[in-house]
Amino acid sequence: MAELLVQLFFVLWLVGSCYSVSIVEQDVLRFGQELEHLLNTTYSPCQDFYGYVCGRISNQTLRHQQEKQRFQQLLRSSNPGQLLAMEQKLLNFYKSCQSSRNLDSLMSTQLYKSSGGWPALESSNNNQTGLGWLGLLSQFHEMGTPYFFETRISMQSNKRLVTLQPDVTRRHTLRKFEQRVGELLQSFGVEQSRAHVASLEVLSLERNRRDIIKTERIDDQVQFSYANFKRSSFGNFSMARLDWDAYFRKLLGGKTLKSTDAIVVKQLPRLVDYMQLLQNTSIHRLLNWIWIDYLIDISAADCQQLVEIYAGDVYAHLLQRLSTDRVQLTQMYAGIGRAYKEQLVGSVWIDEISEQSSKRFLSQVMHIMLNGDEYLDAAYQDLQLGRRNFYRNMEKLRRFQHKRPPPTLAALQLRQYAQSFETIYELLPRQQPQNLTAPLSYVLLAERFANHLVAAGSSSRTPGAWRSIDSDRQFIQFVNCSKTATNTNAHELLLNMLAQRLAGSSYREWLGQQATVNRVNALLTAGKLQLTLQRLYFIGSLLMECREGQQEHKSQLQHKLLRNTPEFSEAFGCRHGDALYVQQQRCQLAEHL
Repeated sequence: MAELLVQLFFVLWLVGSCYSVSIVEQDVLRFGQELEHLLNTTYSPCQDFYGYVCGRISNQTLRHQQEKQRFQQLLRSSNPGQLLAMEQKLLNFYKSCQSSRNLDSLMSTQLYKSSGGWPALESSNNNQTGLGWLGLLSQFHEMGTPYFFETRISMQSNKRLVTLQPDVTRRHTLRKFEQRVGELLQSFGVEQSRAHVASLEVLSLERNRRDIIKTERIDDQVQFSYANFKRSSFGNFSMARLDWDAYFRKLLGGKTLKSTDAIVVKQLPRLVDYMQLLQNTSIHRLLNWIWIDYLIDISAADCQQLVEIYAGDVYAHLLQRLSTDRVQLTQMYAGIGRAYKEQLVGSVWIDEISEQSSKRFLSQVMHIMLNGDEYLDAAYQDLQLGRRNFYRNMEKLRRFQHKRPPPTLAALQLRQYAQSFETIYELLPRQQPQNLTAPLSYVLLAERFANHLVAAGSSSRTPGAWRSIDSDRQFIQFVNCSKTATNTNAHELLLNMLAQRLAGSSYREWLGQQATVNRVNALLTAGKLQLTLQRLYFIGSLLMECREGQQEHKSQLQHKLLRNTPEFSEAFGCRHGDALYVQQQRCQLAEHL
């Protein structure tokens, strides 16, 4: 019986192995076919590799419908039982956006009722709440929407420090704003004559607001005690007219400021201009303006954009966990981690602090990929989002995000890396969910991951932030050897070269363990682009950088990197005289490792 079970297990293992090989081959070949639509073959790879890879992509927008469909595919394929609580809340927000963006959903929210509603939608023009303009603003300021002025509250010694700063936001031209107002009122079914009157009122207020923004003001600041601030008068405008106690109770969750707490006002004349404008504006007109401005961008954005904007950390986390074979990707992380230990630990470039930071980043990424992020899950524990009311969810989510403490440096780095998976979706719209298998993980993610691993939480634009201070002499030699152009950061080039060494060596090691490399290469070579697995590696690594702007800088940096990469010349058959052919005088990083 035991022998039969062993034989059965062996047969199942063979079937599983064949299936995995088949999936890997399909994955790579489908990616090769995708590249036929992405690469600009009017460029020679050995002359202008950036133009060859990014010539079509850098000036295109690949997202929109393709990415939306891709995200929906992932959601349909996800197993609810495997999701963390925060991921399920994100899906609830997304589904409520898809199904409940109607007028009834908006009018049933707490914010809509407490603020006095949206007069353009209603036959009654009376503000039923009795709020003055400051009370109305407090409803929106509490959730991080700083209309007319922004309020920041912090502690200084044993006193609260409140900073008031006038808002100077102009998201659209006045002409575009007018167009969006009309589109919004039409989308909510506002009767035409009422919409016309509301548009005129809103545009009048918006013009006056923009006139205040355009007026040149000295960037000064004035400090008051809270008691003196409430008693102050500026010209014919008295602060005593306003209920500041109620305003701050709203922002502080029922607490009040003490008379000795400090109020710092930046650009006081502009703030006074705003207050005079608001004092002379009817609540009816202000409500129409504030709801239209609040809804303009929300109504125009699709549900995936809203998920990304208002819950970006969870969105990035969800994408990386649903996008790939988690075990295979974790194995890649481990492989690059081993290469880091073998090639950089103990070298002149890396000190002990950077080494420890890199180890921490590696362990966090591997843990998150397999088990999820418990810290992020705990951070969202108090937020409750249902599937039925999108605008209520939006209200809760914005208020929640506004009150959250700023993320730590480690959390920012993890999120920045996780955003790589969003770029992958843009590049692979026709890939099937859960199909980012090992070869494409190496091709698309390995160098970016290695870059984060080496940088260990810092930026290459901060000289010496990740590099050992003992490597100054070697770094000067590197700068002289690479003949770095004035607009190419030498630290950025060095970081990219080290990342490429780690990722490239790990990828070649992985290829050496695969029995089907020759067969896959033969299938790829038969295609229109005559690709190979080694060529895919260089193409995929650069594809991830094409959409990030600064094309000229990216091009110069990439070409400088490839002029020091013999594997690139070998993969693409570059010859003497080609711009990217590796010369004998290339920088030998191995001398300093």
